[in-house]
Amino acid sequence: MKIEEADFIAEASATEYAIKNFETTLADLKKKPAQVLQPMCDFIEAGINSDKISSAELFLPKSDITIKLQMSIINLPLEYAKNINKIMVGDGVVPVNVYMIIASPFINKSKMRIDELALSDEFVKNLPDMVTQFVDWTKLQLDQIEAHEAEAADEKSEDTVD
Repeated sequence: MKIEEADFIAEASATEYAIKNFETTLADLKKKPAQVLQPMCDFIEAGINSDKISSAELFLPKSDITIKLQMSIINLPLEYAKNINKIMVGDGVVPVNVYMIIASPFINKSKMRIDELALSDEFVKNLPDMVTQFVDWTKLQLDQIEAHEAEAADEKSEDTVD
């Protein structure tokens, strides 16, 4: 899938893209990640097949974690449309990629991580592999969050001991 850069920025700025929200618990995500993440991939696949910019958003409310699978022309979340507009230089028709995004107070200092999963056309052609890669990436990010939470808890307990 390709899109005119100006059209993408207009859609993102006006939030005229398709959004589907999902919700689960951290325990369910860890227990059956492929089952939880597959519907997000299916939604993005449908967006690509209909040439519609899309965002699948998974909320884990009790864990303060959000995971997104988004279509974009640059590695910034769609919510950052104003920043995307500043960065882009009028390249005309550009390819659309699929990005994996996780937000959590414990993922890193910026509280967000974004990684490219694939070009949109490759995503559709290799959907089973994309789901596997998304699952593996999610597990890695959850492990990072868990490790950072443990470090923060250790630091907090050390502070109270002093």
